[in-house]
Amino acid sequence: MYRVLYRKYRPRFFADVIGQPQVTDTLKNELTSGRLAHAYLFTGSRGTGKTTCSKIFSKAVNCLNPNNGDPCGECEICRGIDEGTVLDVVEIDAASNNGVDDIRTLREEANFTPANTKYRVYIIDEVHMLSIGAFNALLKTLEEPPEHVLFILATTEVHKIPATILSRCQRFDFHRISPECIAERLKYVCENEEVTIDDNAALLVAGIADGAMRDALSLLDQCMGRSEGHITEETVRLTAGLADKSHLLDITDAIKAGDSAGFIGIIDELYKNSKDMARLCNELIEHFRELMLIKTMKQPRNIIIMSEDEFQKARQQAMSLPLADIVRAIGILQNAQEKMLRGVNRRIEMEMTAVKLCSKEFGSTAAIDPAIEKRVAAIEKVLVSVKSSAKNQTASSSAPRPRTMLTPAKRPSSEEMEKLRANARAFSRWHEVIEEIAKFSPTVAAGFSGSKAYTSGRFILVDSDKDICFEYLRKAELRDRMRETIKEITGEEYKLGRYSYPDEKREDDPLDTFIDELKASGIKVEEE
Repeated sequence: MYRVLYRKYRPRFFADVIGQPQVTDTLKNELTSGRLAHAYLFTGSRGTGKTTCSKIFSKAVNCLNPNNGDPCGECEICRGIDEGTVLDVVEIDAASNNGVDDIRTLREEANFTPANTKYRVYIIDEVHMLSIGAFNALLKTLEEPPEHVLFILATTEVHKIPATILSRCQRFDFHRISPECIAERLKYVCENEEVTIDDNAALLVAGIADGAMRDALSLLDQCMGRSEGHITEETVRLTAGLADKSHLLDITDAIKAGDSAGFIGIIDELYKNSKDMARLCNELIEHFRELMLIKTMKQPRNIIIMSEDEFQKARQQAMSLPLADIVRAIGILQNAQEKMLRGVNRRIEMEMTAVKLCSKEFGSTAAIDPAIEKRVAAIEKVLVSVKSSAKNQTASSSAPRPRTMLTPAKRPSSEEMEKLRANARAFSRWHEVIEEIAKFSPTVAAGFSGSKAYTSGRFILVDSDKDICFEYLRKAELRDRMRETIKEITGEEYKLGRYSYPDEKREDDPLDTFIDELKASGIKVEEE
């Protein structure tokens, strides 16, 4: 009968346990020195080796021919424990045997000496599932157990175990296994099974397993059933139901461009291919997490699991997005994931999320417009200077000296505009600028379609009958991006302005009014 991989390749010796040296080395030292405790607590996430180490330990303490802390694996005791025929080693599932009566039965059995082994070993799996009464019944036995009894308690949720139990056990924490260790183990298994696996495929399986060797081997088992002797990254994605990485990159580009229609189109394509929307939402959260780490860390490559080609694409994407937008996207996606788990229509929720991500006006987590932030910062800077000036005037008896402060550049006056237009010449390479803009935002490029541009000194003046064109120019981040594009094309630095302004009187800018009041108070103000 076929044995699944995680059972077939379960470690039989401490040396075979992957990624837990802090546990295996200590247990071997205790076994060789004979300094055994009466109760052990193994804690850690699923699939990290808690039950495996419990069984190896139960063999090692009873082995007839131990080898430097490891069981021999060949004596009748070792073989009997592997086959489940040794009744002195008892494995209890606390999830289904969690009552007071179950623990009382255990206490009564513990008083009997073992029939064939040196120690009677009780392995209680998922011990946090015991009731309060059951914990209380176990407490006295843990405190003063018979000399021939060992307890091994295993749990994934150590915070649910009473402190009175914890204080009577030696605690061993099992860590999540690193993707590199899992990938190497998968290659070893594939070699023994006469199957080839690509490096990227092994790393992808390791990433999906999230530090659990058992999960990785189970997924590998499925991949072997789908493939014909060779496992590729595409095989893993199809088996696990993952979206192709290119889809995640395309979705992020759509969010960056504000293209909700394009995002919903990708959702429709994946839905028709039976892609689970909750899984897609989780993958997008993971993708934006990777972008956040790239954006904020000096060496993100050490903790991001993906191929080098994918990493370079993700890095390029991360550098083109503000950190606030990345964090905002994670927040919106996490809210959507919570709603999906509560039973709402997953496709509709994903489509609503697409609209929210592509339109910053939705949701309280929307990022503040950088242009607004810049003007607020300028006002704060002026206020600080005014307070400082007032303090100096109060402290000094002499006449106050006018202070000089810099403010953001204001719109040119009518006389200055006339002078700029008089010296203006047509900018023949404006179409090249719009073509470059289209590469990072087709929507913005469309707003500048039909516009003209003129050079005048260090200014490029844009002429258009579309108001949206000048709305874009007022956004600091976009304006800086355009200036960088112009510099790449011409090799010269230019400021951007409007060729002509509407004749109607515009409303007074609060910042301009504030600056005029400062001038009237005797403070000298210069423009940047």
